Amino acid sequence: MSLFAVWVPIITFIVIGLYLVVQRQFRLHDDRTIDEVTVFLRRVDWDEAQNLFDPASERYSRLVQSDYHFRRTMRVRIHAAREFVWRMYHNVRLVHEWANTELRDLLDKSIDDCSDREKLIMALAEQASYFRALALMRLFELTMWTAFRVERWPFMYIPSVAAMRKCGQQNELDFLELYDQLKNAAAGLALNYGKDFYDEMLALF
Repeated sequence: MSLFAVWVPIITFIVIGLYLVVQRQFRLHDDRTIDEVTVFLRRVDWDEAQNLFDPASERYSRLVQSDYHFRRTMRVRIHAAREFVWRMYHNVRLVHEWANTELRDLLDKSIDDCSDREKLIMALAEQASYFRALALMRLFELTMWTAFRVERWPFMYIPSVAAMRKCGQQNELDFLELYDQLKNAAAGLALNYGKDFYDEMLALF
């Protein structure tokens, strides 16, 4: 085994570890209230996201564009996908921290004693945790594609951005649908704090 093959994963884990430490240092604090969520949300244009991860749109580009122009197109799509996934991850992280703050009051309660609102908070925290894990894997892939300029490698099939939409053990889940479900669940919970928070969550999330 070459030294390169040994050091690449080690360096990768070190970089990820340093990034997570820096991210933690820049957090406000461990608690997050509803007004500390909406003010930091990053807008996700839903129509653009749907088009970017649309298999039919990507397939059409493969068919009608020359190899050179398609590779340029995919370079842009890879960068755009990384930006969209990063915004989604950021927004879900905020909501996850907010849900965890709300959960601290429920630690000693059984699920049977919880109200519908409290069950929604639990479900939201669980869904957010799962989505963040998926998003991190997608971000890692997209970052590797970007760093190694995979669209430039000759005689190599260019990886599909649209295919990243499918996830789960059997590709039974849709990445964008999971995000949309989280957005609606977060907005439903935000409605308890007023219509303004609800509208802001739907507009920006």
